[in-house]
Amino acid sequence: MTGERAPRQLAAVSADLLDQGAIIDRLSRPLTITALLGLIVGLGIELGALLTAGLLLVSLAGLVETYLALRVGFDAALFRRLAEREAASAPDPSCFDAALIALGLLPQSKAGRAVEPRALDARRMLTLQGAALAFQVAIILLATALIQAHVS
Repeated sequence: MTGERAPRQLAAVSADLLDQGAIIDRLSRPLTITALLGLIVGLGIELGALLTAGLLLVSLAGLVETYLALRVGFDAALFRRLAEREAASAPDPSCFDAALIALGLLPQSKAGRAVEPRALDARRMLTLQGAALAFQVAIILLATALIQAHVS
């Protein structure tokens, strides 16, 4: 896609893609809450080192996923606003840069970038968010298998 519409379309598609981070967050949140509750309950009883380590890893991965979900959701909103801006020319992300820098959300060195590198960075965060969920599930499955093998 070329021309003035390309950056606007890229911003719109990026916003739609980043919206999928909400699905990842809805899957991760119950795992994180359950693991945190398990750790809290485990304070009063002896859970064992393996179970405690598993719950701790699932909780930490869930907290990382939650942070990434906040960032991905914020980026989705920014890309949506960028795509919807009423202008005859291509969208200019630098209009948001001053506000992002003032809030401490964008380092000065990344100001003035085009839509494409921003979209690639945002997609990378979405991938990391999915990886955090996958790590949670893998730890749960591994811990379950190890506990099952230990009991047998």
